[in-house]
Amino acid sequence: MSTSSLQAVNVDTDATTTNGVESDEDQVKTSDILSLDSIRSTLIRQEETIIFALIERAQYRHNQAVYKKSENLGNPPGSVVPEGLEDEPSSFLEYFLIGTEALHYAVRRFTSPEENAFFPDRLPQEKVMEELEYPNLLSSVGGAIDVNFNEILMKKYIEVVVPSIAVHGDDEQHGSTVLCDVAVLQAISKRVHYGKFVAESKYLADPEGYQRLVDAGDSDGVMELLTNSAVEAKVLRRARLKAATYGREPLLADMPALKTSKEYDSSIVAAAAAAAVVGAIEAMGTDDDGKHDKISPSMVESVYRDIIIPLTKDIEVAYLFRRCGKEPPPQFAPDRMSIDEL
Repeated sequence: MSTSSLQAVNVDTDATTTNGVESDEDQVKTSDILSLDSIRSTLIRQEETIIFALIERAQYRHNQAVYKKSENLGNPPGSVVPEGLEDEPSSFLEYFLIGTEALHYAVRRFTSPEENAFFPDRLPQEKVMEELEYPNLLSSVGGAIDVNFNEILMKKYIEVVVPSIAVHGDDEQHGSTVLCDVAVLQAISKRVHYGKFVAESKYLADPEGYQRLVDAGDSDGVMELLTNSAVEAKVLRRARLKAATYGREPLLADMPALKTSKEYDSSIVAAAAAAAVVGAIEAMGTDDDGKHDKISPSMVESVYRDIIIPLTKDIEVAYLFRRCGKEPPPQFAPDRMSIDEL
């Protein structure tokens, strides 16, 4: 639930001082946070969160029962029920996620522009903590700041991601399963909705260019202008390498017996690092039998290629259209992905 990347702009209130005088290094400008380099750095840090969450989810079977809607679960504690939806059935995952978001909202999680709720209409009206003030990093023009694609994200997660990373069947670990599901969903949601920050940064760099394309209704032109294929290729390669590294057990059989000297301890660390690198490089080049893998690196790469990257770009296009005062085209509605057929 950390929002450190945005709270950094408030560092002046807590900055380390020398003789009561803040140094230039203590000051962080909004323009610095909205720079593409800063945003990319944040997105790279989020990769570990997403990959580790996927690894945790992959230890349980598909457990399809947690995604089926039931009429017997009731209203999650702390949440509200919109009028007319009192008898609306929900799945165990939805029940758990709604309750989790209600609790997090009470301690002001969704006041951060980094965070977007999956069920904003189920959030309580009151918070137990005072509001935090965040810098105006995103635009409210046309409701751009409120762009939320969590509906299609959850659908793709249940229908595409889970079957690709989890073994078929049911292991009765339903509570642990939805706990992992929530962690994955919230991590990916934060990542793809960072597309709004990317879009704002690119808009500020070329407002006339984007306004011209939006006025012409040229969503393909907007998509082309914001796409950086070289960066996307690096993201895919990095995601696969990290999955190959983090998702593989160290080859302890090839390690020497442990001793107590610091010098020897250093050699053990070096050997372990070398073994991890070798294993990761091997996994990068081919899909082996997976006997050492907690998750398939190619599957993690496909999650990024087929869902995370295109969904991020859809959010960017939707944000830019609203930012420029127009409704996004139908293929950029929040209940679908533009790569899907209409």
